[in-house]
Amino acid sequence: MTVFRIILLIITALILFLLFCPFVIKVVYADDVTLKIGYIFPFIKILPQKPKQESKKKKEKKPKEEKSEKKKNPIFETVKEKGLDGLIELLNAIVKILVKTVKTITDHLVISELDIDAAIVGDDPADTAMKFGYACSAVYPLVSMIDNNVKKCHHNINITAGFQLTETKICLELKARIIPIFVIIAAVAALFKAVRALLRFKNK
Repeated sequence: MTVFRIILLIITALILFLLFCPFVIKVVYADDVTLKIGYIFPFIKILPQKPKQESKKKKEKKPKEEKSEKKKNPIFETVKEKGLDGLIELLNAIVKILVKTVKTITDHLVISELDIDAAIVGDDPADTAMKFGYACSAVYPLVSMIDNNVKKCHHNINITAGFQLTETKICLELKARIIPIFVIIAAVAALFKAVRALLRFKNK
């Protein structure tokens, strides 16, 4: 086996390894929102961001040169020609593609942790009971919908009426992962379908 083939095999194996390594996202909400992402290496914190130190010397912004002629967008020009009916037809096709793409991605999404711990407090006991009922009617169907539309979802929901508390307390922890190759395949398929829809729209 030549050196070139060995290098090619190593590169191919590395690419496959990267494509099948899960991309992980973790969200924690208590008093503030914490967002972390992980891919091969340990988690990287995205939120909250560290405050940036203001530079002592501010760079002067150079005025942008005005372009004498604006380039026409062929898609916009085609939309003008086809009118409102053509635009609605195009938007319907794009929305269908987006819905199918999202469904393809969520079919491979694994939520390994979805914990919601909330104590609902109102202005008085009657208001607390009403807000507690509203929270339950909103959260439980939402979690059920998520559970039905992802590959796996491990959840623990605990919502109580805080009659003895003075303020509402909410704690949420979410940890989800997905294999990048499925996202790439779905995105490429959506791109091809969108191009085909635009071509059909243009040629009608």
